[in-house]
Amino acid sequence: MSTDTVVDDNLSIQSENNAGKRVVYCTKVFFKQLIERKPMDKLQAEIDTRNELRRDLSWIQLLAIGLGATIVLFSGIGIFILSGQAAAKYSGPSVIISFVVAGVIALLSSLSYSELGAMMPSSGSVYTYTYAALGEYLAWFIGWNSALLYLFGVLTVSVAWSKQVILFFNIVSNFNATTVLLGTPLYWDEYTENFYFTGQAINLLAIGIIIAITILLIIQIQQMAIFNLVLVVFKIIILLIFIFACCSYVNLNNYHPFFPSNKGSFSEYGVTGMLQACTYIFFAYVGFDSVSTVAQEARSPQSSLPIATIGSTIVSLLLYIGICTVMVGLVRYDLLNSDSPLSQAM
Repeated sequence: MSTDTVVDDNLSIQSENNAGKRVVYCTKVFFKQLIERKPMDKLQAEIDTRNELRRDLSWIQLLAIGLGATIVLFSGIGIFILSGQAAAKYSGPSVIISFVVAGVIALLSSLSYSELGAMMPSSGSVYTYTYAALGEYLAWFIGWNSALLYLFGVLTVSVAWSKQVILFFNIVSNFNATTVLLGTPLYWDEYTENFYFTGQAINLLAIGIIIAITILLIIQIQQMAIFNLVLVVFKIIILLIFIFACCSYVNLNNYHPFFPSNKGSFSEYGVTGMLQACTYIFFAYVGFDSVSTVAQEARSPQSSLPIATIGSTIVSLLLYIGICTVMVGLVRYDLLNSDSPLSQAM
């Protein structure tokens, strides 16, 4: 009986040791897969042999894609809303410097993107770069973060667009378009920091514009690139008209004090307030990375990708500086805390 007990104990101990070894082995394999990297030569071979996309996009079309994502998509929130709020809450007239600092930081990032895009012209963009440098797990994490960034960016801009369309029709035709089928059912109150129900049922305008753009993207990249180029040129012309038409109405007294006195906290005016505004308005520069997502559809990607990536950042920087300079010169900075600071300035 005692012999059987000893045998059973030995078998139990051996089984536990085997289970422990299996756990250790599986853990090693798991972490090895997490940090496993894909060599650049293998990535390049996949790009060269498995590319089923047509290389139709010229550098000017790539530049328009970068500008479209920056000044059309994310700038709809950044320069048209956050710029005035940043000036009123944090920096005062020095919001101009905030846009310069944030733009330089974005430019450094775009330099990295352009170099990586020229080395690995893959539609995987940041996912591919991270896979080659840091491993599969971080590539998966970064890839999903990038996807979520664009997802929430599109949702935010489509809702803001529908709101402006309704406002436009109210002004032009005196028609109250805020029916249950055209309004957003849920809104965020920044003062109480709570969501509240608006009484609306569904935002058909936001849904409609997303469906329309999706259909255009499905048709063919060449047609969509031309359509995007037209929109980008049109918006840049409007922004330039605003800048030059309002220059003669700028009041130089509105620039003083350029750095309002700090009110005792890090974020309220002064140099530190200007730095706080940098973090607030950096969202306006997001979008230049969209150029790398169409790298496998670009002609001569080694030259066209850097031109488009860096060029979209520089053009956006210059436009933002011009708009902010005029905006804070038209009215005092403390009057710009609204959802439409440019309208307030005019």
